[in-house]
Order: sequence, then C-alpha cells, then structure tokens
Amino acid sequence: MTFAAQPATDKPKQLWTKVTAFGVEYQRLPLHTRWLDETDDLALALKEHLRLAQPGDTVAVSEKVAILLTGQTVDIKTVQPGRLARFLAAHVHPRTDSKGLAVAEKMEYVVRTVGYPRILAAAVSTAVTRPFGMHGTFYRMAGSVARDVDGGRPPYEHVLFPPLNTKVAERMCADLERALDIGVSIVDLNDYGGSIRAVSPRSLSAKTLEAVLGDNPLGQRLTSTPFVLVRPA
Repeated sequence: MTFAAQPATDKPKQLWTKVTAFGVEYQRLPLHTRWLDETDDLALALKEHLRLAQPGDTVAVSEKVAILLTGQTVDIKTVQPGRLARFLAAHVHPRTDSKGLAVAEKMEYVVRTVGYPRILAAAVSTAVTRPFGMHGTFYRMAGSVARDVDGGRPPYEHVLFPPLNTKVAERMCADLERALDIGVSIVDLNDYGGSIRAVSPRSLSAKTLEAVLGDNPLGQRLTSTPFVLVRPA
C-alpha cells in the first residue's frame, strides 16, 4: 500500500490524498466541520459537508461523532467509580497522551458492563504476564468495551462514549445511506490502528476501508475532521 499526497491548494482543509489498496487507487478527502455537539443532527451535519460527494463515493464517519450526535453518550456523573475501578485505573499505563482506562469513571463503566468475574480474571492475568513483557492482556480478556470506551477528558470530560453495538451501527449506516444516497461506514480509528464498526450496502467493504483508511486520515479529536470522503479513482 502506497500513499502520495496531491499538491497543496489554497484550501488545505480540502486536500485530497491518494492511496493504493489491493491494486486499486482511491482518493480520500477529510471533511473539516465546525465544532459539532449534542444539539446537531448527524444526517443534517453530513449533508452540510458533502457538497463534493458523487455517486460511488463512501463517507466514513467517526464513531465518536456518530455516538455524540445520536444521543448515545453516557453522563459521566452517573458512573461513580467504586473501589475496584479506582484501584485498577491507578495501575493503567497509557502508551499515548490518551489516558484510556486510567480515567476511573471509564474503568467503572467497563467493570459494570463486563462484570466483576471477567474483570478480576483480566486483572490477575495482567499481573502475572506483565513481568514477562506481555502487554495488552487486560484488554484482550476484558473485551471490546475495555478497548473502545472513550471520553472522560476535554473537550468531552462530561460524557463517556461506549462503543456502538454492531447491529445498531449497521442500521445507522443503512439509514444514513438512504438519506445521503451514497455509501456510509462508521469507523473507529486512531494513529495506532482501529476498526471499521459497520458499513452500509453501497459502501466500500470493511476490508477495503481498513486498508484505505489505515493511516487515519480523519486525524485526532482536535482536527475537527470527523468525516472522510472515499472515492475509487
């Protein structure tokens, strides 16, 4: 897979880049938006920023923004951390500037969702394997909720973002496809990888999108580019 940015234009926020995946060339355009919040409607926000879309395109939507704009966040005040969550959070060592489960409220949400037996088993396994240089044991055993729950820090310190259920995400993509008349996918990406949560019937496949979006053209939360347009070249 190769990447080649097109020459800079007068509008750097409207910069197409090219990527070759599985022998096919694709163009990507991160869509810069105003700062979206809970009062926005997801379909309307997409329509507002998809003026360049054409038939055959797929728009990839940040899962966090999809959760925020469809009212599926969790008020952090309702997740008061217990003793176990505070203890486990204090022993989390984030590998990036993201605090991850070092935020006690996020750990408490995982404990409540996954259950005490599984969390305790994950914690014990981590304590046993970490001295041997094995990392990620807790997340592998605790499951996707532990890996994917987000929020709890600025600018979203007041809410948590639980990952979307796959069926819910698929229905959301299908509804958005009917509203926008192009393929839609919901993606959870960062600079260390990520996943394609769901795709609509007319979207590029999840496998293709994983390759095309592998370098995370959406950027991070402060770039205000929650959507990216993907077009077969």
